[in-house]
Amino acid sequence: MNQPTLTKPRPVATISWILYDLANTAYSMNVVSMYFGTWIIINLQQSDFIVSFANSFSMILVALTLPVLGHWSDIRGGKMVLLAVMTGVCIGCTALLGIVGVHIDKISVLIPLVMVLFVVANYSYQGGLVFYNALLPAVSTPRTIGRVSGYGVAVGYMGSILGLAVAGVFVEGSFYGLQIPGISAGGTTAAFIPTAAVFLLFAVPIFLWVKEPPSPLLRRESWRIRDSYRKTFRALTDSKNYPGLPRFLLAKLLYEDSIETVIIYMGVYTQAVMQFTRAEANQFFIVVVPSAIIGSALCGILTDHFGPKKTLTGVIFLWVAALMCLVLTSNRYLFWGYGCVLGMLMGSVWTSARPLLISLAPKERLGEFFGLYALSGKIAAVLGPLIWSVVTYLLASYGNAVRYKAAIAVLAVNMLIGALILRGVPDKHRKK
Repeated sequence: MNQPTLTKPRPVATISWILYDLANTAYSMNVVSMYFGTWIIINLQQSDFIVSFANSFSMILVALTLPVLGHWSDIRGGKMVLLAVMTGVCIGCTALLGIVGVHIDKISVLIPLVMVLFVVANYSYQGGLVFYNALLPAVSTPRTIGRVSGYGVAVGYMGSILGLAVAGVFVEGSFYGLQIPGISAGGTTAAFIPTAAVFLLFAVPIFLWVKEPPSPLLRRESWRIRDSYRKTFRALTDSKNYPGLPRFLLAKLLYEDSIETVIIYMGVYTQAVMQFTRAEANQFFIVVVPSAIIGSALCGILTDHFGPKKTLTGVIFLWVAALMCLVLTSNRYLFWGYGCVLGMLMGSVWTSARPLLISLAPKERLGEFFGLYALSGKIAAVLGPLIWSVVTYLLASYGNAVRYKAAIAVLAVNMLIGALILRGVPDKHRKK
């Protein structure tokens, strides 16, 4: 098993790494899950395909470039530099979404412009995750890697609460009915600039306190883009040199296909199927997120004890059961309960998946292999929204409840296949 560094990291470095999870999760919740989709589909009355295409195109760019950039970062030791670039671009484009949303009224101009901004912002967000994840061994030890990963995800979901709360003040002009002096309701587009500010504030510490360890490959290998793509292809297909890795990436493609799609459309689902108002949907996410915090922290402990492979496999099977329960209910109270269960499972997936990849990949090529990790997930994120859009389009005449529930059922089947494939991944966990 490829282990994190044996040198005990400084607590300030570990905390700074964890806080970055808070920063980028505020973006994920506010922009990807909550406000971008509802703005385009519900407020502007545009097709689901608009959101699906923007998400899918950004993921195609991730899939084509991030494995190679990850390999470059292993060779040149540039993880922190690339993380800084990706973070800055994402923050800037998120803020610009808010600016153009307020100042441009003509739909024929607004839609293409916000699509470009969203594609660039989402590409940068997803790209930053590659280099952020690859820094996990620098802020953990073999005994704590699951816990640190779990604490990162848990604190990240606190970022969801913080992001929703801050954005909600500017969107609604109040905080749970309490009027805020000097702030008026700005509508959906008012969420983007506050989200960029939260991202910036909590991203700064990682660049001050986390030091990228020197790469074992530094100055030993030359880097050429064609060779990098060849290595990427070999790593994807070579089960002899990387046992279990291709199977894990395929399983991840399938289960993350469903999770990414749920993240994108849950805001729409709550309003179109469960008839939540925009304010109720915001409250739903704020209430559900604490369950993700609990699930992430608990899963980190389980990952260190049982190993990432067993933990992740169990979590995916539970996802399938929870999604099917979601399909079978129209009761609001049960929906809140299932939402909390999904929240716990969502945090658990990211907590256990990162250590599993680290156990399967060569430690000197973590940037490259986290690029492949991103490749698998982002191909999934291309397919998932397209599958959702096709299902909802074909069943549009049956109404929102039928078409959206059918789309969730298809995602559950997808996850089940992924869970079955994941069972064949080698378990390299050794109890300490």
